[in-house]
Amino acid sequence: SDPAFADKIRLFRDPKGRMSAVWNYCKGKTTCEADAEPEDIEGMENVEPPKKGHGGCGHIQPQIRKEGLKLFLQYKKSKHDEDEEFKAAQPDKRLFAPA
Repeated sequence: SDPAFADKIRLFRDPKGRMSAVWNYCKGKTTCEADAEPEDIEGMENVEPPKKGHGGCGHIQPQIRKEGLKLFLQYKKSKHDEDEEFKAAQPDKRLFAPA
């Protein structure tokens, strides 16, 4: 659904290079973004319907850290948190339990 992402992947035939490009593109994404709303175009009857996207929930995505054999989820503090005492504290760290 993202043309810039599709263009970056299309350039690589090497699986390691492709994975590196995907990793570099996705590592900055920290929120599950919803698809953009399609613009209403009136008077165009022959327009094919837009592709249905995967949607998005809007939640903040954690960073996954490994310590030994355990995985931990780290959530960054949002910028609009108003608690002054928590600004100097470490990010929220939770154990990721196996299912």
